[in-house]
Amino acid sequence: MPVAYPQVAPEIELPTLDGKTHKMYRGGKICLTVHFKPLWAKNCPRFGLAHALCLGLAPWLAAEVPILVDSGMVKHKDDEAAPAEASASAAPPS
Repeated sequence: MPVAYPQVAPEIELPTLDGKTHKMYRGGKICLTVHFKPLWAKNCPRFGLAHALCLGLAPWLAAEVPILVDSGMVKHKDDEAAPAEASASAAPPS
């Protein structure tokens, strides 16, 4: 949380996605400057963390996650477990 919260919008970090998309700063901080920061400045006494997640993080995820999945940078847990299970079930029993 920034020292000047709530006058200053919080920065949202996703360290596991660091370096996987262009709309991210070092350390996994997502880019909120263009669209979210002016909205926060206009409504700062009334906005809170839920607003930051809903109006800042959600649109970013909606735009970036499909691109990351299509490029193969992010995989669903079930997709990673399926090949291991398939090879285990294909092996003849001893």
